[in-house]
Amino acid sequence: MVQDTSLNIAMWLERRLDMSLGFHFPAARLYGIVLNDPLGLADDTAQAARSSFIDESDDVYELMAGSSGVLARSFDAAAVVTAGWAAPLADDGSMAQRASRHPLRRRVRAVAAVSDDGVASLIRFEDDPDELIAQTAAGTGLMVDALEAMWFGTTGLWGDPYEALLRTSDEFASTRNCRRRR
Repeated sequence: MVQDTSLNIAMWLERRLDMSLGFHFPAARLYGIVLNDPLGLADDTAQAARSSFIDESDDVYELMAGSSGVLARSFDAAAVVTAGWAAPLADDGSMAQRASRHPLRRRVRAVAAVSDDGVASLIRFEDDPDELIAQTAAGTGLMVDALEAMWFGTTGLWGDPYEALLRTSDEFASTRNCRRRR
């Protein structure tokens, strides 16, 4: 189950980014969040929290595995923000082509927040900016694993949480048939 605090943090930050960041930025961004009034997050109280930009990188997993991820743990919560293309899947759940080349592609911004309460995420599409789609159940996958490893310092299968994050990055790159920058 998605924890209300993490989801409220993600929504609070996304509303602020919607006014300033847009949908066309080149790299994943990591933010640290200080909670002043957790109950004010849902009511969108301006002083409920404060966000601080920490760093950005072409590789979101290396971003979380490096010193920026360590710094993020000094805040009350952290969030990763990415933008890219989304496209509908085929009936069998596969993708026939890259989302960026699909004729029905849509520009999307995603926010994933992590706190002691867990991970929550949401998305907003550029062509429908008034609709915010929030995660309604606990997520799974590489991003959730990486956020939890960064935040909780979990060791996973590899012993060292930062080695786990870098392996996750390698696995993601291999599934996308792309080359990572070093």
